Amino acid sequence: MALDLNSLNVSGLSQYAREAAADKSASMINDATAKVNKAKSSEGKEEINEELMDACKQFEAYLMEQVYKGYENTVKVFSKDEKDNSMGTLVDYFKDITIQDITTNQANNQSTGLAQMLYENMKRNYKL
Repeated sequence: MALDLNSLNVSGLSQYAREAAADKSASMINDATAKVNKAKSSEGKEEINEELMDACKQFEAYLMEQVYKGYENTVKVFSKDEKDNSMGTLVDYFKDITIQDITTNQANNQSTGLAQMLYENMKRNYKL
């Protein structure tokens, strides 16, 4: 049983993919708008404030993760030893997970203050 790819309508598939992506992004925008409107009312303010602070902490953790990876790249420039390909991927994965864990803990426990500044600025700008 062979699959005949010559008769496959690729433009139809790409159109379907574009429409699906547009629908998903439209629903995400509608969800975000609904959350902002709910936050402006008094009913869901505490929940929205917690979500906003959590998002700010996640951003701070991501930013610090990129900084740590930048540190690692500067060290790699000066190293001369070649990696063994079989273990290199596993070691890189472990390093990435470790850096993510360290930065998440740092953002939650020893914050640089960036998350708090973002939180306060967003509350002021969006009148939450």
